[in-house]
Amino acid sequence: MDKYLEIRRKFEEIEDRENAISMAKYMRNLFPFYGIATPKRKAVYKDFLKEEKKLEKIDWKFLDQCYQDSHREFQYFVCDYLLAMKDYLTYEDIPKIKQYIIRKE
Repeated sequence: MDKYLEIRRKFEEIEDRENAISMAKYMRNLFPFYGIATPKRKAVYKDFLKEEKKLEKIDWKFLDQCYQDSHREFQYFVCDYLLAMKDYLTYEDIPKIKQYIIRKE
């Protein structure tokens, strides 16, 4: 299964619509949310990140796909992915990370 679709499916399975409304309101309705609290969200992809680390390579195409998703949890996921993979980041990756910062607030 496509990695992006796998993460999306997992998020959709534990979506909390009531919490999503509160989260969106807190962020001035700038982003849609699945309504997943941070500990639960991180638990969803903990094993996934362990497997990605074994590849010893950052999958920028996958991250771009995740970051383009309108749900805020995907932007949080990209940050967590990059933190987990920090040993594989290079100076050449700075412009890519900068684009994530610039594209969404």
